[in-house]
Amino acid sequence: MKYADLAVYSAKKKTKSSIEFYSKKLVDASLKRIEMEDALRNAIEKQKFELYLQPMLDLDCGKIVKAEALIRWNHPNGHVVSPDEFIPLAEQTGLIIPMGKWVIKEACSILQQLSAKGEEIKLSINLSPRQVSDRQLFEFIKNSVEKAQIDPQRLELELTEGVLIDNYDKVNYLLDEVRKLGITVSIDDFGTGYSSLAYLQKLPIDRLKIDKSFVKELIENSNDSHGAIILAVIAIARSLRLEVIAEGVETTLQKDFLKLNNCNIVQGYLFSRPVPYDDFCILLEEQKNTH
Repeated sequence: MKYADLAVYSAKKKTKSSIEFYSKKLVDASLKRIEMEDALRNAIEKQKFELYLQPMLDLDCGKIVKAEALIRWNHPNGHVVSPDEFIPLAEQTGLIIPMGKWVIKEACSILQQLSAKGEEIKLSINLSPRQVSDRQLFEFIKNSVEKAQIDPQRLELELTEGVLIDNYDKVNYLLDEVRKLGITVSIDDFGTGYSSLAYLQKLPIDRLKIDKSFVKELIENSNDSHGAIILAVIAIARSLRLEVIAEGVETTLQKDFLKLNNCNIVQGYLFSRPVPYDDFCILLEEQKNTH
């Protein structure tokens, strides 16, 4: 029965109807998952996480105006675990709620430190579907901002299109409340989901973030169709009076195309990878010296 249950669990995870036979591989995967879940619970208790910051640049002035806060897990075995490995598990198990609260609190602390240095940088944090369903989320954000004594306008929340559709009423209420505080809202990975344009008109949002998969298509000798989706997103944003951010910018060609077509803000490896707080401060200092 246990073996059959493992096979069923594996089959259900696949997108299409499928038949799955029990194998030792399934047992190994299940054990690995249990081990990782235990390690993750321990990491949350002992706060073994760190926020890396990826700079976002204003294309008009070429300066860092924002940063995206990205969680990293400093595993006991010495290596840094990528969020791709543990975020899906945290989402499934509900551990994303305490982890998300740590991110909010830490982001507010970083904003407080930056402000003390005279750096009025904006910081964006990602909200997962499970977090949005948490009734205590708004109060926690509000209390964290007040406790850190930071300007709420320096904080931005990023949500994916899927969250908008799946939790429309909850999202609408949450976004209304946070924007009353002065916190801004960005839609992440725009163009990869199935959101209705009507949602964009109704929901209180400030920015659209073009997914890196579209930016990646902007390559040498590519035909005009590769940039068509980006141009369409920029046109939609302009008509709704929203700012546009492009992520995943890795080449000068991509940057030039985005600048030519009035994209406001960019982030990507062309400028910087996500870096620890101290390294981010060095980037800001270098920027001062350059400008």
